[in-house]
Amino acid sequence: MQGESGRIAYNATLQKTNNEQMLLNLVRLRYVEYPFFLEVSNVTTQFTASSRVAPIIPFPGFNSSNPGVLGGEVFWQNQPTISYTPLEGQGFARQLLHPIDLVALQNLIYAGWDVDRVFRICVQSINTILNAPTAAGPTMEGSPQFENFMKLTELLDFFQSMGTLQIGVKSQKGCDCDKYAMQLCFPSGYEQSKELIKILGPSDHTKKYHVYDIPLGFEKENEMGIMPRSLLGCMYYLSVGVQLPSAHKLANYVWTPEKEGMQEDHWSKLTRGLLTVKNSKSRPKESYVCVQHKGYWFYIDDSDIESKRTFVLLLQLYNLQSTTVQQEAPILTLPLG
Repeated sequence: MQGESGRIAYNATLQKTNNEQMLLNLVRLRYVEYPFFLEVSNVTTQFTASSRVAPIIPFPGFNSSNPGVLGGEVFWQNQPTISYTPLEGQGFARQLLHPIDLVALQNLIYAGWDVDRVFRICVQSINTILNAPTAAGPTMEGSPQFENFMKLTELLDFFQSMGTLQIGVKSQKGCDCDKYAMQLCFPSGYEQSKELIKILGPSDHTKKYHVYDIPLGFEKENEMGIMPRSLLGCMYYLSVGVQLPSAHKLANYVWTPEKEGMQEDHWSKLTRGLLTVKNSKSRPKESYVCVQHKGYWFYIDDSDIESKRTFVLLLQLYNLQSTTVQQEAPILTLPLG
């Protein structure tokens, strides 16, 4: 249980490889490649230890000064078995393609995550306020619209930092299905309150607060509500933060804004303050996580706190979206030892 090959070693190794797998898939998406997850479904290890003490008599003449010696041996073996299961089929659809639940977004914010980070990554639009929908898929083209949405999240973040922002999920039982709505409540009397009203429109106003009920999907009048992204959409969005080697741009390995006569800086603003993945021809010395792809190392700098926070949030989203799907026997089992 202890030592260099004990429980902590397995824990650290699984965490490290999970981080590397997620970063590799972000890089793959930037190169318009298919993401692939290989889940560790089971880890089993067998420890064997034994010792023996026995007299050893050397051949005559081997050691005349000491004809008899006492010898022994100690034997120890740690033999793990790792079971891998590919994430595909129904599991892939549920975990990566299903929209993120509003309750999950609420719980993340309640757990201490900043609303600016959660909404920018996980929400496609609020009413008619778009958050770069073209960036949440493989067809990254045109000029993304996100300025008003980013302003909205900055204002919400202001009230969250004051401890005066309330976010909840409202459920209304209907005839055919449950209707959910995201509730936003923030105080009046601030300049930031007036700016939020300009963006969100009229609210249910009390003496001290503004309250909004933003339905999930579409209202009966066909007005847009809140549209959360899928986990795969979040990953596509964050893959914009992967910086590309100049050689790969010149080789047309990926789409770049310059191909449509646009400034790359406009696209890079999408993930500014969220995630930056750098590249290097040699393995980086100071990295939080790094992977090799197409002859280059891609990594998150260990001193980039905001990128590390966003990456941890993405891993938490991945775990939240996971569902218990009945699997067949493990596809691949590797005995190591």
